[in-house]
Amino acid sequence: MSLTQRFWLVLTAVLVVTVLVLATLGDRLSGVRTPSPASTTTPDGLVRGAPGMGDPYLPEAGGGGYDVQHYDVTVDATLLARELRGSATVTAVARQDLDEFHLDLLLRVGRVSVNGVPARFTQSRDDLAITATRTDPGRPAIASGAAFTVAVDYEGSPEGASLPGTPAYYRTGEDFLIAGEPRAASLWFPVNDHPRDAATMRFAVRVPRGVEAICAGRLTGRGPDPDHPGADRWVWQVDAPTVSYATFLAVGQYRVEQGRTDGRPFVYSVSTRLTAAEQTRALRWLRKTPAAIRKLETHLGPYPFSGMGGFVPSAELNWGGLEVAMNPVYDPRAVGTESLLNHELAHMWFGDTVTLAEWNDMFNNESLTSYAEWLVTTGSSPAVNFDEYYFGSARSDRFWRPALSDPGLNELFVRVYDRGPTVVHALRNRMGDSTFFPFFRSWAQQHGPRSLEDFRRAADEATPEDLTGFFAEWLDQTDRPEPTAENGVPKR
Repeated sequence: MSLTQRFWLVLTAVLVVTVLVLATLGDRLSGVRTPSPASTTTPDGLVRGAPGMGDPYLPEAGGGGYDVQHYDVTVDATLLARELRGSATVTAVARQDLDEFHLDLLLRVGRVSVNGVPARFTQSRDDLAITATRTDPGRPAIASGAAFTVAVDYEGSPEGASLPGTPAYYRTGEDFLIAGEPRAASLWFPVNDHPRDAATMRFAVRVPRGVEAICAGRLTGRGPDPDHPGADRWVWQVDAPTVSYATFLAVGQYRVEQGRTDGRPFVYSVSTRLTAAEQTRALRWLRKTPAAIRKLETHLGPYPFSGMGGFVPSAELNWGGLEVAMNPVYDPRAVGTESLLNHELAHMWFGDTVTLAEWNDMFNNESLTSYAEWLVTTGSSPAVNFDEYYFGSARSDRFWRPALSDPGLNELFVRVYDRGPTVVHALRNRMGDSTFFPFFRSWAQQHGPRSLEDFRRAADEATPEDLTGFFAEWLDQTDRPEPTAENGVPKR
């Protein structure tokens, strides 16, 4: 090979790499998401969906090639061996031709069918790979755009099973709770366990007579199970699409209070393992939920769900609260904290309705929710909070790391609660109240996955101001933005 040929080959390679890099950066800056890993066609001719959603932090979570529309889950929790037996029907729409696709489930699978036809499956840890049966050897089992159903029978104990993040299984005596973020749902039902794929849900739980079963959603039925003497059946419905981590299952002895206020049914549940005084205090606090929702509606618009509630177990949790759809879960040690109640209820909008596109978009969940909390909590002043963080915490380099646009999985839930709402208040200062609050409300009233790039673009479009530099300073850098009007920092 001559020097001239070598030169032109090297130059061509450099140009190709440069074009690819620029295209990738352009997609990121424009808000275009890198698609989930593509399907593959194997030598046997089967079309296989990606084994994960391709999330940069949790790439193997979920499965590609389809969107779940609804989960119908029946769980038997009457077994003395602490095992669950379940049957779930997952209704989905294919986004590509499919023969094989993936769900997440940590319990043992006994049988799977697709559209009523038995299907082959394999399990590896929490990955459930399902191969549907072709009715026509020359065509994929599921055509792109087609609706299909998957029925899964399974059993096993979630105790001792592990998932990324903090432990999600808690047991106190015979009571247990399964709840957590970023992942917990696959400990008890088959699921496309990624927030990009929101769905409606129905949970029917069979428990021993006199035992309660508490789940996400609105309670639509409770009482003796007509098909199983000595057992009760609890049915919960999530009738607006939400994310899989905003679900939970609790079985045990709970004091349950039901009713209706502001036109919505409510269910408040508190563990009877707490003292009588603690139970009374917890219920008194949970009863403030409707008033908190009314305050949040003044800033975020109409509440997005048909019911409301709250649940306090006896177990000491790894977090203060979890934004379960309609029925947040609260650590018993945090009972009475107004800001926490406001925070988890604000998540009904930010996180449970306006969902994440990827886990690195966590700013959209926690930072916006924390700012809503700042707005409605008694004695809270967003301007004072901003000054305390911007000027008081500025002396700590640690406060300004990592970048909010890419915090990494290990620091996903670190700076979004303090530096995050500080950014939102700076944005308010930059936009002005007359522009910021309509934008904030409009964003909260959306449905489905949104990226941080979507948020940046929407804010930029809501004002004649160019916010490119503002967001670069606050979200992409790891030092304190300069105290300028362009950065939304008022003069002192």
